[in-house]
Amino acid sequence: MAEEKRQEEEFSFVKEKIKRQRFYQNKTFRRVIFQLALAVVCGVVACLAFVVSRPWMEERFQKDERQEISLPREEEKEEEKEEEEPAVVPEEPEPPKEQIVITESVELELEDYRKLYGKLKGVAEECAKSLVTVTAASNDTDWFNETYESREQTSGLLVGNNGVELLILTVYSRVQSADQLQVTLVNHSSVDAVLKNYDTVTDLAILSVNLADLPEGTMDQIQMANLGGSRNMRAGDLVIAAGSPAGVAGSVLYGNLVASGHTVSVIDGEYELLLTDMPKASESSGVLVNLEGEIVGLLEQGYQGAGSRDTLTAYGISGVKDVIEHLSNSQDLVYIGITGADVTQERAEAQSLPVGVYITGVEMNSPAMDAGIQQGDVIVEISGQAITSISEIQKMLLKFSREQVIQVLVMRLGKEGYKEIPCSVTLDRL
Repeated sequence: MAEEKRQEEEFSFVKEKIKRQRFYQNKTFRRVIFQLALAVVCGVVACLAFVVSRPWMEERFQKDERQEISLPREEEKEEEKEEEEPAVVPEEPEPPKEQIVITESVELELEDYRKLYGKLKGVAEECAKSLVTVTAASNDTDWFNETYESREQTSGLLVGNNGVELLILTVYSRVQSADQLQVTLVNHSSVDAVLKNYDTVTDLAILSVNLADLPEGTMDQIQMANLGGSRNMRAGDLVIAAGSPAGVAGSVLYGNLVASGHTVSVIDGEYELLLTDMPKASESSGVLVNLEGEIVGLLEQGYQGAGSRDTLTAYGISGVKDVIEHLSNSQDLVYIGITGADVTQERAEAQSLPVGVYITGVEMNSPAMDAGIQQGDVIVEISGQAITSISEIQKMLLKFSREQVIQVLVMRLGKEGYKEIPCSVTLDRL
């Protein structure tokens, strides 16, 4: 009995239960889990670092890639011409020559007209290299809840190349609701475009096309618009309307200016108008070109003044170059929200008004209305600078940015005459 008990004690280890090691206690498993956890932490830290540093990197590096667009002004062109022209040395007066008197009129032949219009056509064809056709496609549903696509075409103008994109000026109201934009160039190649910036006052917009999306050789076939000046244009000057002046892409009209120097009042400013004798279509768009091939006007549809209801009207290019630059460089165009008329010294003395800008209207929900500016007030000062015309306000606003607060001093008529009223205006985008 004792022997059996001893043997049982000697071999009791056989009866012990052997337990398997749990999987999470395995060294290899722990090492793998640690490495995965470390990878997740590193990934989260990298994502956070990227999100935080992305705005800084974009601001730093994209600015280096994109070149700022700058358009030539009339004053700069005049200075260049003066530098190019050699100094005129006065010569001794020549003896009077025999006067020539024309006694016979010469009749122009058809060949002469053909040559004349051939030269005009050549100017239009050269301008066409900087014109594009913009197709705006929109998706909508009809009464039966079926989806359909509508397409609308308008003209566009190549105004800049910032090293990354081609910038195209077009009509904002024609592209604002588009789901897809496509641009057709002079070589008939089509590329996708996106809306980059816009101005609702002038109804102008800038579209952008990535240079990488252009077919090979396209840059050799197109050219940037040759923007001239409109301030020296006079009634009777010959002009060419190109783009879609007849409502059809690629149409061309020949005519002349019937009036220049007219202005149209807009919010916070005014713009020069060029009136022509060429018929206007319901979908007219494009540009006015002088005989030197320079673009002097942008066709517009909004003006409904006397005598211009059925003829082409254009914004003078000199007055909208600043707007084009701001839109091309992705800068906001801010507004106060007033319409006004200039109070000159003569008018001030005749009507007992302060010199400045008489406010004829205040836009609803505008910064001006929020600041307490009223119709009938006279703006005499903005940010410490005296104001004598609406055009000065227009130029000053180009220097300000969105949500910037400016001090506007107005004169308001009361029982004891005009009194100074300071107003703080927080600028916004229209």
